[in-house]
Amino acid sequence: MAPSGTSVLVRGVRSTADGIRVVPTEPDRNGTVRVTVASSGICGSDLHLASYGPSAVTLGHECCGTLDDGTPVVVLPPVSCGTCDRCLEGNEQQCGTSLGAMYGITLDGGLAEEVWVDPRNAVPLPGDVPLTHANLAEPLAVALHGIHRAGVTEGMRVLVIGAGPIGLCTIAAARDLGVEVDVAAHRASRIEAGERLGARVAAGGGYDVVLDAAGTQTSVNAAVDAARPGGTVGFLGNFWEPVTVGLGFQMKEVALVPAFTYGHHHGTSELEEAARLLARTPDLYDTIVTHHFPLEEAAEAFRTAGDRDADAIKVVLHP
Repeated sequence: MAPSGTSVLVRGVRSTADGIRVVPTEPDRNGTVRVTVASSGICGSDLHLASYGPSAVTLGHECCGTLDDGTPVVVLPPVSCGTCDRCLEGNEQQCGTSLGAMYGITLDGGLAEEVWVDPRNAVPLPGDVPLTHANLAEPLAVALHGIHRAGVTEGMRVLVIGAGPIGLCTIAAARDLGVEVDVAAHRASRIEAGERLGARVAAGGGYDVVLDAAGTQTSVNAAVDAARPGGTVGFLGNFWEPVTVGLGFQMKEVALVPAFTYGHHHGTSELEEAARLLARTPDLYDTIVTHHFPLEEAAEAFRTAGDRDADAIKVVLHP
C-alpha cells in the first residue's frame, strides 16, 4: 500500500474520446483492500458501456486476483448495504445501494493492474480453483441464479437459448444438477461448444423451462414458443432494447421469470457456489475462453470481443 501522502497510479482500461485505452488511474483506496488482478473477462455489458462514449470509470466486473497477504479471491461486483430487508433475506442483488454501486459499472473495476474493493467484496476462492480460471466465477454465478430463479430441477426438460458465455455457463450449471439440457443458437460453433459441455441440439418444443441467455426480441419469441403450456421462461440475458410479448405467453400461461446478477440460494452465496462449480467442471474454461490478451492490448481485445467474424466467446485480459 502506498505511504500516506503519496499517490500511486494504476493502469486501467477506460472508454475515452479516442476509444478503449489503457490509462493511468488513481483508485479510491479509502476503506478498501487491494486485489492484484490475475485475469479479467470482457462481458457483453462492457461492450455496451464502451459504446456509450467516454467514462471516468475503469471497466471490468469479471475479475480475480490476490490480496496483499496472498489470498486468492474473486471480486463480487455489487456493493450492497448489508442491512436492508433485501440484503438480510440474501437477495443482495435487489439492494437499492448495490444497484448504483458496482465495480466496473459505477466504481472502478478489474480491467486493470489492481482493483480496490470493499473487504466484503473480496471473496476467497476454494483451493482447488485455478486462479487463472476464476474470472469465470462471475458469469457462472449469473447462470446459477437464473437456474435457481426458474426453479430448474432434475427430471425437467430444459432448453437454453443462446450459447454465448452466459448460455454456456447455464448449460454447465444445469448439467451439474443432473438436468438434461438442449441448446439453440445461430452459429454452429456455439452449438458445438454447448455439445462439449453436455447439451443436445434443440428439437421441437414442450420444454418445462426455457432459459433465455440471448436477451433479444427474437429469443423472447422463441422462448415463449418453445415452452410448454404452464411452463417457465427464465431471462438471464440483459435487455439493452425494449422487447414485447404477444398473446401466446398469456394463452399458454407461461411464467416469465427475470434474473439479475446473483445473491444467495438456500443460504449459500451463489458466487461461492459458482467457484466450487468451476473446480468440478474442468472443461468449462477452455470451452468458453477463446482469446487471451495482455492488458496493454485492451483496444484489440475489445475489437475482437465485438467482432462476429472473430467468433470470440469470452475474451480475457491478463495484466
